[in-house]
Amino acid sequence: MAQLRYLDPSPFDVFVGIDVDKKSYAVTFKNKQNQEYRSFKMPSNPSSLMSYFEKRCPNARIAYAYEAGPTGYGLHDALKEHGQECIMVHPGNIEKAPKDRVKTNRLDSRKITMLAQSGRLPGIHVPEDAYRHLRHLCSSRQQYAGDQRRAKQRIESFLLFEGINLPSLEESRWSAHHIKILKELKLDSVRRFRLDGILSDLGYAREKLLVCHKRLREFYQENPVIRRHIELLRTIPGFGFVVSAYFLSRIGDPKNLGSVRQIGSFAGVVPQERSTGETIHKGGITHMGDPVLRSLLVEAGWAAIRKDTELGQFYHRIKSKNRGEKGPRIAIVAVARKLTQRAHRVLKDQSPYIVR
Repeated sequence: MAQLRYLDPSPFDVFVGIDVDKKSYAVTFKNKQNQEYRSFKMPSNPSSLMSYFEKRCPNARIAYAYEAGPTGYGLHDALKEHGQECIMVHPGNIEKAPKDRVKTNRLDSRKITMLAQSGRLPGIHVPEDAYRHLRHLCSSRQQYAGDQRRAKQRIESFLLFEGINLPSLEESRWSAHHIKILKELKLDSVRRFRLDGILSDLGYAREKLLVCHKRLREFYQENPVIRRHIELLRTIPGFGFVVSAYFLSRIGDPKNLGSVRQIGSFAGVVPQERSTGETIHKGGITHMGDPVLRSLLVEAGWAAIRKDTELGQFYHRIKSKNRGEKGPRIAIVAVARKLTQRAHRVLKDQSPYIVR
């Protein structure tokens, strides 16, 4: 059964909106015939939910809809496995009135049901297992990379607070020699305990980061289709292995990509716009979507402008139009948006990017 990406209400007899939390479902359903909304609460069990509607609405074609969140894809998978039609919705796509100040699970489920019946409910793409596995591996790697970065910041904060100046090192910072100097610093017992604790955190994060990176490489070798997509992305200047793998883990199977703007919207690097009549006003980026992906795209942008003449010229042109401290930031985000367009083209065409 094909995955629903946008709900057409016409073929369905019953619309079911569900607000899902850890222990319970808040359910609202509406029968197209009697036009009556009914709400109830039940334990979070997909089998019980399906049994309820099999008994209450036999032979009816049912559309289930619920908001994507921390409970993951379990309900969606269970419904699809039993031949039911389900759509998952991004929270940002659920309409909310400006004066709406009351929020409950029951009201949320009712709102989802109303939007489903009206046909104003775009769905998110639910990734296949291989891309879910890739997402778990990439998320684990980013988590330990963040732990490593925070441990380094805590060490620097400790040294600054205590007024400790290390001798200049010929090697890069955080080399084995640098760590050795930190471990051999002459400190009293309390300060030594504090610094050793942070160094231990740093060592643990580094070790786990290496393990995650190794497992990610193994997964890359075990899955030829994913390997092909990552290799294509790596032809784009600025896209190394880590950026390419994380990028693919977030967008899922490229065959499901829509317009060229979709990836930029998903990463939150498209500008806001408020226009009326002949007046056009564009503001900052939307900041919707995955903040880690947005950060990685910006990092990739800094590398890309040094390798790709066209992108470098584009960066300086945007920067020159935006004077002051914000100029470089605005320009590099514009470069990141350009990279999403190139990634879209590379994956849709299944052909490598050629730097001109």
